[in-house]
Amino acid sequence: MLFNTGTTPVPSKNGLLTTLGYKIGNQPAVYCLEGSIAITGALIQWRRDNLNLIEKSADIEPLARTVEDNGGIYFVLAFSVLFAPYWRSDAPGVIIGMTRYANRGHSPAAD
Repeated sequence: MLFNTGTTPVPSKNGLLTTLGYKIGNQPAVYCLEGSIAITGALIQWRRDNLNLIEKSADIEPLARTVEDNGGIYFVLAFSVLFAPYWRSDAPGVIIGMTRYANRGHSPAAD
């Protein structure tokens, strides 16, 4: 997530990163505050390799389209580290909101 802060870098008071957003030609650089995540793509690999919920990574989108919404299921990915704003190298991942209504299409990263 990036939040445009304009042409002046703004240091975060809440653990976010101050980063360069963009620079076009001779115009001043535009800065952002960034909420950084580490390994979102690893969630797709985990579903494929560890849970066998999909055969190949490209199967994610068609699977997600089998449901109207996430069914109230949320997944916090922290396989090796939780980045901004918490910066925890020991944080575990968590899945919440699972009910009997949930199916493969509602499983993590399907929304």
